This record gives sequence, structure tokens and C-alpha cells, in this order.
Amino acid sequence: MPPAIDIAAGDLRLRYEPDAEGRLRQIGFRVIPESAIPEHGSPIERGPFPAEAFPLAFPAWGEETGALTALRLDGHDGRPGCYLTLTGYERDGQEHRIRLADARAAIEVTLCLRCWDADQVLEQWAEVSHRQPGPVTLHELAAAAPVVLAPRPWLTRYIGDWAGEWQPTTGALPLGVTTVQSFGAVRPHLQATPFFLLGTDGSADETAGSAIAGALAWGGGIRLAFERQARQPGQVRVIAGHNPALGPYRLDPGVTFRTPAMLWAWSERGTRPLTQRLHRWVRAHAVRDGSRLRPVVFNTWEAAYFNFDQASLTAMMAGAADLGAELFLLDDGWFGTEFPRDDDDAGLGDWQPDPVKLPGGIGSLTAAARGHGLRFGLWVEPEMVNPASVLYREHPDWVTGEPGRPRRLDRNQLVLDLCQPPVRDFAAGAVHRVLAESPDVSYLKWDANRDISEPGSAALPADRQSNLWIDTVLARWQIMAEIAQRWPDTEMMLCASGGGRTDLGTLRWFHEVWLSDNTDALTRLRMQWEAGRYLPPQAIAAHVTRWGDQDLTFACAVAMSARFGFDLDPASLTPAELTICQRAARWYRDVRDLVQLGDMFRLIAPETGRAALGYADPGRRRLVVFGYQLEDADAGAAGGPCPVAGIDEDLDYRVRQFSLTADEEQDISIRSGRELLTSGLSWPLDAARTAAIWRLDA
Repeated sequence: MPPAIDIAAGDLRLRYEPDAEGRLRQIGFRVIPESAIPEHGSPIERGPFPAEAFPLAFPAWGEETGALTALRLDGHDGRPGCYLTLTGYERDGQEHRIRLADARAAIEVTLCLRCWDADQVLEQWAEVSHRQPGPVTLHELAAAAPVVLAPRPWLTRYIGDWAGEWQPTTGALPLGVTTVQSFGAVRPHLQATPFFLLGTDGSADETAGSAIAGALAWGGGIRLAFERQARQPGQVRVIAGHNPALGPYRLDPGVTFRTPAMLWAWSERGTRPLTQRLHRWVRAHAVRDGSRLRPVVFNTWEAAYFNFDQASLTAMMAGAADLGAELFLLDDGWFGTEFPRDDDDAGLGDWQPDPVKLPGGIGSLTAAARGHGLRFGLWVEPEMVNPASVLYREHPDWVTGEPGRPRRLDRNQLVLDLCQPPVRDFAAGAVHRVLAESPDVSYLKWDANRDISEPGSAALPADRQSNLWIDTVLARWQIMAEIAQRWPDTEMMLCASGGGRTDLGTLRWFHEVWLSDNTDALTRLRMQWEAGRYLPPQAIAAHVTRWGDQDLTFACAVAMSARFGFDLDPASLTPAELTICQRAARWYRDVRDLVQLGDMFRLIAPETGRAALGYADPGRRRLVVFGYQLEDADAGAAGGPCPVAGIDEDLDYRVRQFSLTADEEQDISIRSGRELLTSGLSWPLDAARTAAIWRLDA
């Protein structure tokens, strides 16, 4: 047994040691610069203090009093309590497995850690199994439970609702327990996102301060708990995992329960390195085809809703191509035979084209799209069913619900019970059939528009109905993984009433997320600013719409800073608006590689009344900067200069400013990198909802 276990992910270092009783203690969890790491020995030392003076690495119920626990269970005999000691340690490359056990209770817990050195990201999860004569009841099991040294902890978390996702709440972490949690198994991240930012010594800004970014990769209800105790000043215990408030999980002997993964990144030089590290990690490990450019998408939802037919869609394709779109996405309303999908009352579950709207089927639409130089995509919601459908008439027992209780409708639909194997087969088969029958469909928007009520499953015994909250997510992931594997060239958008699914666990089978159904450009800019701390721009779909009769110039400029697209009726555009949209699409394609694959530099935060973002190529020879005026400037005076980052001070740059209302580039000048870093770019805006775009080329 090793006297100490040292783990490193870049400059993020951990050390564990057993105490005299064999209980595992966390000695350190912090950033140590490479220059400070001794040539021999551990970079983290406990000094003269015994191991017992340090916190338990994974406290179980009964081991500590008056504090949060990472594991709480009842044995098969109903007895609570678990006392874990270190029994083994294995390392395979960058994966570490620390084995703990309660020999008397026949409980085994493995703490698993994977180090992504290139991105300086640490991935962490836990596994539990047992050898008792019958099932045990898991009340709580954390993915991770580290203690962070934080003399002045400052927490930023994100809450919301439909059309109001990603609202930051930030402030000093008080004494006691601060809990961020969401409920449900379908779209929990409408309530709270699984991301947070923790400053260890006050609030960190982009370039200064110590901060930790955390992300729980789970598509169900989450709990992120932050505990400060008066008796342990300067320490914060973080407990992250499934939300135990949804109910216990019954675990059979010999079965291994694995928690979702928790991701950590740490910076001593502000939040900018965190963003860039997480973007690199997500592109490489958490999103499909992370090095591939995303297309300019035209979506039909806000252009037509359910009101379309084959002729109107073909005409709309011509308009989409004229705008500069590359992919035509047909949203809700294309399916249903006996129960046509003319509104949200009917048709879900019957995934055949509506013969009245689309007499030529999907094939006629893909052919028409191809004729306009467009790829083609479809909207699907395979986890749901309308009572007015052939599927429900034939299989009313395929939905979640409690026996003897009425089934409550939400958005006129019910949730399919994916815990039942035949239902899983149907949901996966429906998507496979759509893609097999229409091989030119190269994009899917996967939606889910209600949560589970009456949480019951016919596939689960009476004593483990609460397993539904976890098993549903795992069943959904099984379907998604199967579809992604079988259709590797089909791009997919992850959507759940907007931003109800934004976790890095579900994202692994998708190319992007729909951040919110709210497409007001000013609101979306603020959402994209917050989500962009963790998600790379290529994974954030942003469309230009008519929401609130907004100015399309500003809407285009906001959408161009993420994965650009349109969601409006081309026939409604004035000639001037059409030109603006065409210009935006053309210029976006010129800088798409920078926005989607470059390093992001967050230059001016929106709370100042203006905002700015920069994107640079790895060689620092090309950059694009987006500037936004969010509020009217006082007395008509423009703000101070826009700072610039991500350039080489030894190079000279050609600086061009573009306006979406004019074809000609403006303010062409040659400036040194050193001058730009010192003086920035002159800010030309003073009116609310206006924007400027700069190109810098070495």
C-alpha cells in the first residue's frame, strides 16, 4: 500500500494519504507551478501535521458528524453507516483508481480520477458495489467531494427557467451549506446548469485571481453543494453528483453503480485560462467532431411553426440559400398520418411524413434542398408521445406513470418510459428508420419538451421505483450512443425546451446545444457570455430571428459570435434586411474557423453596459473581435477603447472594421501588436443594440 497517492493534471495537484486507521485523507487539492515542484518527492507536503488533521477524502455517513457526506446507504439489513478504509491503489497511464472498502459491511468504493494533462483538466467519478445477501439502498453517492482551500470563497452559479436560462448568481459564499440543485430526468438544466465557478480568494476576473471551474456531466437532476464550517475557516467542501432528493437507488449485489463524471479546471491567473482549457477539452473529448466546422443553419420554426407544405418549404429553401445558409432544418410539424402534427396536440410518436403536407415525402424535400445547394435536417422528439397518436392507442402502457393515477399532460404530451426495453427499441428504431429511409438527412435536432410527472415505470419493481430518475437518463444515453455510432456522419443538435440539456455527459453524442428558446439578441448575448465560459462557440447554436421585432443588424452580430444560423421567414425581409443577413453569412464564413475553433478572449463583460469578445488562431496571426453596445452611452459619448488580447506583440497587424450595413471595410490601418495591446481599438458605438466587428491580420 503506498504511503501517499499523488495525482497531477498539468499544474493541478492532489495528494491523498491514509491515516493510522487506514482512512483516506485529502492532503491537498491546488495548483502548484511547475517551477515549485521539487525534483524528487511530492509537490504537496503535509508538514508536521499528522494525516488525521486533514479532511476525509470521501466521508461516509457515520464517519463525521455535523457535515456533508459523500456516501450514505442502508445495508440489506437496514443498518446505516459505512466506514471506509484504503485497500488498494492502481494506476494505468493517466487513470488512477483508489480502492476503499468496509470489510464488515462488504461495501467497496472506488475513487476514479483521469488526468488530461494536455488540457490541464481533471475528471473524477466514483463507483460502488457490494457483496451483501440482498440489495442495499443508496441515499447519496457523490461523484466527487474535495475540500478546497479558499480563504475568501466566491461562488458563481447559474439558475433559470424556460426562456430565462443561464442567469448568473454570484457572491461571497456564506457559512453553512449552499446548494444548487435541479429536478427531473428530462430537462433539468432549465432550473440549474451543471456548471459553476469558485473563486478561492474573492472574485476572480479574466486575467487575475485564483478560480476553479466545475462541471458535472449528468443529464438528470443535479446537486452541487458547497459547505463552509466556522470550525474550519478557509476550507470549502464541494459535494457534486446526482440529486439525492429525487429518491434512493436500490443496488443489487455484484452490480457496480457508477456516478457521472465531475470535471475540474483550476487557474491562478484568472478565468481566461479556465475557459480556454475547457474549450480545448470539450472539443477533444466531450462533443462530436470537435475539430470540424459547423454549417450555417436555416431553421423553419420561427419562420413557419406548424404551418407549411411541400411548396412553401421549397420556396423557403430558395430564400435560405439566398441568405447564405448551408443546411435547411425542418422543425416540428412534418409527421403524422392518422393524427397529423398541425399543432402540439397530436402526432408525437408517429414518425412518418404527413402525406397531406408532404405528398412527396422527405425524399422530395432533400432533393429540393440539394437543388438549392443545401444539406437537409429534421426535428425529432423520440422520447415523447401525444395521446392523440397511433403509438399511444396501441401502447398506452409505454408511458411513465403511477398505476391508478390520472396521467397529467404537459404541452399536450406524455413521456415514454425508456426503462422498458421495448420502448427503448421503439425510440431508437424510430430515429434509425427516419435516417435509413431518407439517407440525405444529415442533421437532426433532438428535442424534449416536458419533464416526468407521476414518476413510475412498469419495468421497475415496487421497491425501486425511485431508480427511475437515474435509469431513465442511462436508458436515454444508451439510445443516443447507439444512434451516434450507427450514423457517424449525421450532425445532431441537443435541445430540451431550449437549454434543458447542457451537460457534458449528454453532449458527447451531439455536435451542439440549443441554448434557449429565447432568441432576443441582447438576452442571448448574455446567455452566450456565461455559457461560453465552459462550452466552445462551435457547440452553441445561435440564430437570427424576429423575436420582439428586433433589429437584425444587432441580431446578426450576436449570432456571429457562436455557431451562426437563421430562424426567420426570408419572404418577410426588406431588401435592406436581406442584404444585412447575406453580408453577415458571407463574413461569418470568412471568420468561422476563428470563432468555432480559435482561442476565445473575453474582453469586456456585459455588466459594464457593453461587451466584447475576441477569437484568435493558434499562431496569433488572425483575429476577429466583436464589440457590442448594450445600453445607450451617457451624453452620447462612446466608451473607452476595446482592449485586445491574443496577439503577438512582435507582429504588425492590418486592422479592418466592418459594418453589416455597408459593403466597404472601414478604418484600414497598420498597427503594431505592442501598440494594440497597450491602446486597444477605438470604440465607435454609443447607441444601445449596436455592434462593431474588427478583423486583425498579421
